[in-house]
Amino acid sequence: MRIFRLVATPVLLLGLLGFLVWGASWGWRALTAPLPTPEPTPCATTAMTALAPGNASVRVLNGGFSSGLATRVGEDLKERGFNVIKITNTDERITNTIVRSGSNNVEAATLVGSYLNEPTLETDARIDGTIDVLVGTDFRGMSEAGLESVPVESGTICLPPSPSASPSPEG
Repeated sequence: MRIFRLVATPVLLLGLLGFLVWGASWGWRALTAPLPTPEPTPCATTAMTALAPGNASVRVLNGGFSSGLATRVGEDLKERGFNVIKITNTDERITNTIVRSGSNNVEAATLVGSYLNEPTLETDARIDGTIDVLVGTDFRGMSEAGLESVPVESGTICLPPSPSASPSPEG
């Protein structure tokens, strides 16, 4: 019995020490893991035959070295009736003007692009219905007049969902 205790005690202590090290390692990985990003809100498919500037939600991003360029372009798009939801800088360095949208929202990108001189239209995998306007160092300016509306050939367009008001308590 004494030999069993002499062998079992160190084995048990080494097993507990290994379990403690494994638990600490697992806990540290869980603690330092990045937070999961929320899933993007899918767009609201809306039936319409023609898309007007008020229906397009635009983010204007400055990808060049001209300070305040995104603000000037965003304000100009607001004056022309677009729903500008964000104006900021981007880490993506560009020279020309890019209008980027999801493949389900090409009509809105075409409408926004008509108000800019020589934009490049691009699509990506976004599903939220927004349009990004990236202005760069060689920004060619705003066009004199853009399209008043763009026909929606499919009959439906992908627009960002409008925030719904939470129900107010009655009383």
